[in-house]
Formats: sequence, structure tokens, C-alpha cells
Amino acid sequence: MFPRSLPPSGVRIRFTDIFVGFQATLQGDGALGCFRDEICQYFGVRHAVFTSSGRAALSVLLSAFHRLYPDKDEVALPAYTSFSVPSAIVNAGLKVSLYDLDGTTLSPNLQSLRDCVIDKTLCIVVCHLYGYPCDMDEVREIASAKGIPVIDDAAQAMGAKYKGGFAGTLGTAGIFSLSRGKNITTVDGGIIVTDDDRLAEELQKINLPQPSGTDSIAIALKAFILSILLHPRVYWFPQWLPFLNIGASVFNPRFERQGLTPFQAEIGRKMLGRLAEINRKRKVIADAFRCTLKEVAHFVEQVDGAEPVYLRLPVLNDTTSKRENLELGVVKSYPLPLNLIPELRPYLVAPEKNYPVAQMLASAIVTLPTHEFVKESDIDATKEHVRYGIRTK
Repeated sequence: MFPRSLPPSGVRIRFTDIFVGFQATLQGDGALGCFRDEICQYFGVRHAVFTSSGRAALSVLLSAFHRLYPDKDEVALPAYTSFSVPSAIVNAGLKVSLYDLDGTTLSPNLQSLRDCVIDKTLCIVVCHLYGYPCDMDEVREIASAKGIPVIDDAAQAMGAKYKGGFAGTLGTAGIFSLSRGKNITTVDGGIIVTDDDRLAEELQKINLPQPSGTDSIAIALKAFILSILLHPRVYWFPQWLPFLNIGASVFNPRFERQGLTPFQAEIGRKMLGRLAEINRKRKVIADAFRCTLKEVAHFVEQVDGAEPVYLRLPVLNDTTSKRENLELGVVKSYPLPLNLIPELRPYLVAPEKNYPVAQMLASAIVTLPTHEFVKESDIDATKEHVRYGIRTK
């Protein structure tokens, strides 16, 4: 009998998705154009650009902004977020300026944001962590007053909404991630969206290398393996192979920026058609966790007007207790605020500054899985696990 082990996050790639992906490969680049049209229609934007990863999407977007505003080279971003975000900034040759967060909603701390925006600020990056939309109204007011653009980072929030608008479309430009742990996946990949024609023109000037035939075969093979290994009856195997480093937070600005393959585009089209249903099921599971754990768990709160998609469900864990249960997919999130990543410090605008809420979040947050493989028994077992581990309200 194989042990059962839940992935912390993920979405299942169907074998039929892989089959149509192979068909698209034989047909050439038509799938890319179709996927682009469908992304633009779904999110109500005029322009979409595909990249090989979410961090590549952010790096390319920053490069385009820097071409428009070459005298500005600082990027404002939250001090607590995925390590891929500062990796992309450094990859684009820019500096990192940090602001703190609101510990209740994970939205920007507005005074901290105001303090870090100066004349050299190229743009503000807002990250909708775990699928929770941030309060964007005040952010846009700050940006507008300073005359700088906002990048709406919806890498973890595809399909989420804020006051009726899709996350990713609430700034000058936005990005989505299509990596393995996101709302939908093409194994890896990223999307830039914008309505700004001038910015779109600069994006088109950045010629991204297209993946080679070998790259395409490797991606297809990964898709097939991923479709199998994500299942709880099998996931224990890759989980316990330490060299795979699954779920590790790594700051690595040395990565390639490429385009997307037709194989990935066709899988993306199929999964985009299921996005609303995938997110609906995530909400059902998140609501079940909230109901079951309401007496023992302190959950992140959503801002007014937000419609989260619960990529994962974050809770604030008692830092003196055991944080993780890998079999249940309960894992610690980003282990450090960005200012304490040693390799990033040379690129920080103010490396001496501290960000107390980001520090608290890095110590406290663990996430619960919300994907389709979570069962009612898993939710009950999680309650037993966190009974003495989660702060009560």
C-alpha cells in the first residue's frame, strides 16, 4: 500500500491536454496566436506577451519600462514575497527598494510604500500573494501622484478580482505565472498583459529566443511526469528526494528569458477554459478549512471588494510550534523577508532598513493546500495538526 501525501499546491494536467499539446506542436505557431487572443478576450486587455516563466515575464516587463524611462532604475516591491520577484528585478539590471505589508491583509503598508517611492523609482510592483487581491485603490493613487506605473503581479492570483476587475489588469501592466504550482499550468511559463500601446511596442522590440526542439520535448516530458506525480498516491516519491529541492525558495537572478512553445500554448488554452471551475473548487476547499479550523486558526483577511482564488490558504502559525506536515501539504512559506536574503543585499537600495511585518510573516505563515486532491478527511486531520500550532484570534 503506497502512502498518501498531498502536494502543497498544484493543478492536474490531463492526458487529453498533453495529447492536444502534441497536435499543436505539429501545427506550428497557430496555437500561440489563439492562446494570445483568448487571454486578451478573457481578461479584457489589448496586448499579451508570452514568456518561459513568470519571473521571465517580470524581467521582460521591467526591461521594457526601463527603455521608456532610462533615468530610473529602482523598483519598489513588498519585503515579503516570492524570491522569484527580486530575482527578476536583478535579472533586468535594476535595483530593489522594499516596502512593508499590512499583516492582516498582505496588502501594501501605505506609509511604507510612500516612503520608498522616490524620483529614481521606475515602478511599483504589487503582489497578490496566495490568490488574495491587494487593496489597489490607494496604491494607484500613490503611483499616480508620483507619475510612475504599477505592475500588477498576479502570478499567484489568475482569476481573482478586485472591485470587479481582474487581478493582473489593475495596473499599467500585469503578469501571470503558468508554473507548476499556479492556478493553471503549462509546466512553466509567464504572461504579460497591458492596455498601454507604447509599452506594448517596447515589449515587441525585446526579441525573446524561441525554445529549441529539445526544449519542447523536455517540456512535454515534464508535463507527462507532472500529470502522474501530482497524485497523492505518488507524490510521496518526489517529495522525499532531497536533490529535487521541491518547494524551496531560491534567489537566482541568472535565468534565461525565452518564449512559450506551441505545446504549452495549447495546454494553456485548455486550462484557461477550466480556470473558473478550478478556482471555484479551490474556494470550496478553502471555505471548508475556514469552517473546520475557525476556532483554532488565524486566517489572512481579504480586503473590501476582493474575490480571492485561494491558490493556497495562508494561516499564521505559532512560531514556537511545529510548522509543517508534509503528508498533509502543510508547509512553511517564504522563509525570509527579502532584506535578509544575503545574495540580494548588494542590490538593495537601503539594505540597513528593517521591515517588521515582513519579518513576522516570514516566521509565521504556513499554507494549506486547496487543490482538487484535498479530501474532507485531510481537512479534519489538518485540524488535529494545527490545534496547538495556530494562533487563536
